[in-house]
Amino acid sequence: MSNSPDMVKEILSSWPLIKQVRDLSIISLQGGQSLVIACDSGGAIGEKELDEVKVPNYILGRFITRVALLEVLAAGAIPVLVCDTLTVEMKPSGEEIIRGIKDELGQLAFADKIHLNGTTEENMKTRQSGIGITIVGLAQEGSLRLAKAQAGDDILCFGYPKLGSEVKLDDPEIIDVSTVLSLLAYQEVRELVPVGSKGILYEAQALAETSGLKFVPEFTTTLPLEKSAGPATCLVAAVKPQLRAELEKNFSQPVTKVGSLQG
Repeated sequence: MSNSPDMVKEILSSWPLIKQVRDLSIISLQGGQSLVIACDSGGAIGEKELDEVKVPNYILGRFITRVALLEVLAAGAIPVLVCDTLTVEMKPSGEEIIRGIKDELGQLAFADKIHLNGTTEENMKTRQSGIGITIVGLAQEGSLRLAKAQAGDDILCFGYPKLGSEVKLDDPEIIDVSTVLSLLAYQEVRELVPVGSKGILYEAQALAETSGLKFVPEFTTTLPLEKSAGPATCLVAAVKPQLRAELEKNFSQPVTKVGSLQG
């Protein structure tokens, strides 16, 4: 312990740069790499007595993982660590949630390389479900798709905002991991933002502000721009306008222009 002050001083002298970009924490590392960290939580959703929304624990695990996973992937990072913090017992509730977490991660070709850690509540009998999840991704700083939007880009919404009992695992109108991975293959898709509880309009405005731009809504759209998208059932993307027709043809989910960006 005699070396503790020196150790703390050494660490403080090389403290990494940490910045917040929307819901993501970005930690700059040596060698031009960055950690990209996203988290999500859910309460009163599950199979327990006092849960307000009754959902199988497996489905809860799938969707709570999907939210943070899509955020990390959309930023251009590769998930390397997943931590789940469950306020339920391991057997049977925790096991089913974790099975859902693993199956959601299993959509990635490198899922076996992702480290999974977590905890459950074994000291108290819980009557209501609670879950938190944190995903840590790794990326080359130059590959991050953050603050990449440009004036003149269209803002397209992929998927449809749904929440609560509207959300189904096999719903063709909502986005999933494959949607994000497919969009990342297009260089003309400059930036992606999964939509959460604050709705499409909020996320589109936040995307614009990150690049120092202004979001101009498409007032003819019929999408409910302020409705919660629950567990990231849709996303907004800054896209080069010439690509719009191709994306509408190639994606099975609804693709809707909700606005554009101005300088």
